Amino acid sequence: WYWQFNLPQGYKHDGAVRTPSNAWTAWITSITANASWALANDPCNLLIGLGWRIPPSAEWTAADAPPQNWTNITNAFNSELKMHAAGYLNYTNGTLANRGSYGYYWTSTQYSSTSYGNFLTLYNGSSVSYADKAYAFPLRCIRDGITITKPVVSSVTLPAASMTSNSAAGTATVVSDGGANITERGLCWNTSGNPTTADVKISAGNVIGSFTSTLTGLAEGPTYYVRAYAVNSQGTAYSPTVSSFKICPSTFPVAHTEGQNGAPVSKTVTYRSVSSNISGKAACWLTQNLGADRQATSAGDAAEAAAGWYWQFNRVQGYKYDGSRIPSNTWITSISASANWAMANDPCNLLLGLGWRIPTSAEWTAADAPPQYWTSVTDAYASELKLHSAGYLNTGGGLTGRGSYGFYWSSTQYASSSYGNFLNLYGGSVVSYVEKANALPLRCIRD
Repeated sequence: WYWQFNLPQGYKHDGAVRTPSNAWTAWITSITANASWALANDPCNLLIGLGWRIPPSAEWTAADAPPQNWTNITNAFNSELKMHAAGYLNYTNGTLANRGSYGYYWTSTQYSSTSYGNFLTLYNGSSVSYADKAYAFPLRCIRDGITITKPVVSSVTLPAASMTSNSAAGTATVVSDGGANITERGLCWNTSGNPTTADVKISAGNVIGSFTSTLTGLAEGPTYYVRAYAVNSQGTAYSPTVSSFKICPSTFPVAHTEGQNGAPVSKTVTYRSVSSNISGKAACWLTQNLGADRQATSAGDAAEAAAGWYWQFNRVQGYKYDGSRIPSNTWITSISASANWAMANDPCNLLLGLGWRIPTSAEWTAADAPPQYWTSVTDAYASELKLHSAGYLNTGGGLTGRGSYGFYWSSTQYASSSYGNFLNLYGGSVVSYVEKANALPLRCIRD
């Protein structure tokens, strides 16, 4: 794998695709930090433990010096280290370069400039040089001696597909035993944050490797916090991050009645929702637009059944568009009011109840930011939210861009009283602003 200087995230490249890609981890094109590689970020330490670390510049310089006297990559491969030309990832965009011809290996030592790190170069000779820290180079690890430590445990993943109305399956990995036998491993959880084994725990054996345990007795409402743990003679180790989630209804029917709470027509809709941390904290999100009969089948789904209804900013009345606008006689051509979307006018609250609401501008911004890093409507559709190009009604009330424009209101107005902030998935992905008299679809969230 390949790493940018002093960052723990590794990248695999199979020759065609980098994993993770920009769909969920943003590539960093510039790094300026006055620091050598910290042990807390050292992948050798994080992934192997037991005292493994990245060699500093001085150790690579010594390896390259007499009596080894590497003069080319062939000499380096003929050594006991078997160094070779693994290539690197370009700092500009993370693409693979020169696998099979360039042997570049990071040291843990930064160069005198904060933008560069020292590395061992095995191309056309052998020396310790320096390169932009945003390059991603492979690592070769070194260990002075065995250091018995607590185990190394991964964070917990909780796939939404595994959640039921009262349970959730969490998967984690004991990466390393720390040099001593594992005596217990499992998951621990609570509803207050930072869980430990003093809270609810589920034991899952005593070996390294991946395991899955199921949290039971859960309910809609609370936020659940979970970590993996593993125990050896040095103590108890926990996941580096706390995972959180909510129990959300996988499906729930709502009977909408024309004229009530802004519903433009009468129909019963079976909504679907999912637990997601996409906005920066655990919340329930609809996976279809408000008023939509179904979830979109693609990013460019142009069907009215997937589009749902449209609303002008801070207005209760929703509009269906199926060849014509319904209703046709309540349209407002200009809105100028210095206010965010009031809860009393919030269609998510009025039509769904139970705490559902329109996302704020900050929540859409967080959803669009790393680690999701949506760069197109295709990325947004690939997320658990299944956002798509539902189009909008322009200030004249006509349908525009269904199948090509993905516009979603936030509940936050722009600095001008005539504009509201919205998520714009057309030609990229950004939170922008548009006239309040446009009618956009809504995607609802629940805390």
